[in-house]
Amino acid sequence: MENNEMSNGAANNSNNNEKKGIKITTLSLIILIMLAIIFCIYKVFFDNEEVKVQPKQAEQVAEEITEVENEINEATTKPTLKMTAEEFPKVDGATAMLPMVKEMVKTVAGLSDAEADKYIEENTQGKSAKVYASLINKEKDLIFVSEPSDDILKQAKEKNVEFDMTGIGYDGFVFLLNEKNPVKSLTIEQIQKIYTGEITNWKEVGGDDAKIYAYQREANSGSQNLMEKMVMKGLKMKQPEETSIAISSMSKLVDVVSSGENSKYAIGYSIYLYAKEQHVGENVKFLDINGIEANDENITNKTYPLTKVVYAVTRKDVPEDSNVRKLTNWLLTPLGQDVVVSGGYVRYN
Repeated sequence: MENNEMSNGAANNSNNNEKKGIKITTLSLIILIMLAIIFCIYKVFFDNEEVKVQPKQAEQVAEEITEVENEINEATTKPTLKMTAEEFPKVDGATAMLPMVKEMVKTVAGLSDAEADKYIEENTQGKSAKVYASLINKEKDLIFVSEPSDDILKQAKEKNVEFDMTGIGYDGFVFLLNEKNPVKSLTIEQIQKIYTGEITNWKEVGGDDAKIYAYQREANSGSQNLMEKMVMKGLKMKQPEETSIAISSMSKLVDVVSSGENSKYAIGYSIYLYAKEQHVGENVKFLDINGIEANDENITNKTYPLTKVVYAVTRKDVPEDSNVRKLTNWLLTPLGQDVVVSGGYVRYN
């Protein structure tokens, strides 16, 4: 019995040794094959003259490496601006620009989301006429708005105030229709005729046989000023037939096109960013202008006919070394432009 067990043990040991030998041999063979492959690759790329990297290829690789290095350097060296909440300028902004102002306060003053919301609530008004008035009366030092109306310019002149306007981004001016309205596109001339009262029925522009309810904003509002300057271009708008046709806020105008009494045959206007992201109306669509859709791409490439500049505005007498100037200049840097974009606008540079 003992001899049999010893014989079996020896056999097992022999089998194990054979398996180990096979494993070692296989591993050695794999290593030899890998070394052979590496040697062949080396010979091909370094000894074979026909397949050596050509000078032009080497230059191209070097240029690509440099380009990547530049991108990395730019990303890591974007000029930053930091201020305490006390150092931060007194700012205000039109309704559509307040989300951008919030992002700016968070980035520069280091406020949390909740703190920035509180800052916006306590320090901004959101009405263009009031915002400009706060700058004229020196209650604020920097505002974010569209261009001023003639009436606002007159008010500034009476107070001996001159504006210093810096473009910081792009947005669009859009016309709103109810989705049930079959009309998809109008020319600027057709819109002019609707708002002067020359066109009064949708069938005149390819729609249903129905009265046009042309809503407009109150005087000196930001969107009313854009309507007068960008679209009407000196043509006098028809006075609203009833008080409800003149709307006192952008949100109400969006709502009346969305679900008002005459919503199916209503037309109104707003700021692209506001109507697209901040106050989205159910059943509301953007009207194509001259056959061109109002969307991010067409505003970015400026093919949309009613693309507009958004501004940082201060008074010309504000000192050049002030935090107001520092903040305005910073908004044109790569990081500042990132903040503008995060606020919903198209990059200015």
